[in-house]
Amino acid sequence: MSHDERRYKMIVNSSVELALFLEKMRFMRGISQEEFTVNIISNRQYQRYIKGDSPMPFHLLDAFAERLGVKKDLLLLEFDSNALKETFNIINYFSAVNGNEVDKINHYRSIITPEYIINPDNRNFYHYTTFLLDFKSKKISAQTFKTNVSKLINYPKTLQNTVMTYFEVIILSNLLDFVEVDEQLQIVKKLTDFFDNPDLVWSGNQLITYNIVIFRLAKYFGIKEDHENVIKYCKLGIKLNHRAKSYNNLEFYYYFLSLSYYRQNKILLYEESLYKCFNVLSFEDSSTKLTQFESWINKDFNIDFKQFIIDYLKRKPGI
Repeated sequence: MSHDERRYKMIVNSSVELALFLEKMRFMRGISQEEFTVNIISNRQYQRYIKGDSPMPFHLLDAFAERLGVKKDLLLLEFDSNALKETFNIINYFSAVNGNEVDKINHYRSIITPEYIINPDNRNFYHYTTFLLDFKSKKISAQTFKTNVSKLINYPKTLQNTVMTYFEVIILSNLLDFVEVDEQLQIVKKLTDFFDNPDLVWSGNQLITYNIVIFRLAKYFGIKEDHENVIKYCKLGIKLNHRAKSYNNLEFYYYFLSLSYYRQNKILLYEESLYKCFNVLSFEDSSTKLTQFESWINKDFNIDFKQFIIDYLKRKPGI
């Protein structure tokens, strides 16, 4: 097997991904399918490659690359680059929907062409995000949302899988808000087993998506008043944010931490976490969010949050 063939097998999980990429490149260059395939293969066979009904032989790359006006090596490099850009755009689309950022939602929807999404997980992630947007916009009901996203991961059969993809983990965590208590317990067990796996790799976009799942677990255990697990997952979420140099849900993690420490009567830890929550809120500089958190904190801890910060700084002037 040649070096190019080995590389081909490494970067393409199934030949349909490369076929879809070639189809995208063909369309962007304004070449008809008939012009693209003539004297190479039949148009009918080309359609089989796109649909995944038949694997595309590696040797056809030379001919298709020439038809596109690029060298095969450059075509493969472009395939790599396209895959990264595709993942980046879809992750950002999801983050925008999750954060209700309308301008960003419109931007990413305008630059993503669903029919030319190459990676199957990315394609499912795009559909999931669109379902989430429709649900938040009240275009579909909670039951329709649950049905649609369950189909994406073949839930509840997914619970029997020994290995899960990051996409399946995200969907399962989202379903926590839409299933009965007994199903919640099964999902939480599956998710906690996933995060307890010592072989789990934390890198790249996974840091962003796993952070969302960890937040949902921390919230779930908080509702159940399982303070040890709240502390465990909040600390994991904080650690991930530091690694990714981000602030995703960081104010919530410190808020949940302070509540759990407060319930356990660990006063010094509760006060320190609450102060760090204030620091994150101050950095984000959102008066609306600060007001909301101040209302929650005043009620949950029976304190005046502003006065608490003043008193805390007086006791620890070196901070």
